Amino acid sequence: DGYGIGDDEYSCAYDGCRQLIWHNAKSTPHSHRPWKAGDVLGLLLDVARRRVQFSLNGNAIQRDFKAAPTQSGFFAAASFMSFQHCIFNFGSEPFKFPPSVPFKSFNDCADMSDDEKIILPKHLKIAAIRQESVSGEPCKICFEKEADTRLDPCGHREICMPCALQVMECPICRQQITHKILERSEPNSPVDKLPPR
Repeated sequence: DGYGIGDDEYSCAYDGCRQLIWHNAKSTPHSHRPWKAGDVLGLLLDVARRRVQFSLNGNAIQRDFKAAPTQSGFFAAASFMSFQHCIFNFGSEPFKFPPSVPFKSFNDCADMSDDEKIILPKHLKIAAIRQESVSGEPCKICFEKEADTRLDPCGHREICMPCALQVMECPICRQQITHKILERSEPNSPVDKLPPR
């Protein structure tokens, strides 16, 4: 859809085919050779120094990463062309080419359920979502729960409360959220009003 990893100020992308690094919809060439099957791509994000380091088979290059501070943290993401695939290692196995500086892996900082460890191809995920019965309109972020939360002051009601608790800005209009209001669909049920986290 023309808006992906590296297209905004909060993301940075490594393109191993075209030999580019993308950030804030701008690309800069990098010095690595084009990647090939079996290569190992590493990523080190230094939030304090606002730097990102990509390595190809241990050969590292660094770039400034001037993303605005975020309360929701950073997430690993990947996009592929047809028939491309990879294996992610968030620290469950020793790294083949570990960074030369002290670091923490994703696995050192978070836990994932067995279901969260499985990444389905988009067409299979959409098929699975269609099989699930979500009463009402599904959340525009997770597509797993009903969109039951109104965001103030913009008034958008497109997401569920668990997703709302993870954002500080409305994902629809990017307006700063002052309150997250759970709107229950049952008549006479209480309404929960939460300040932003």
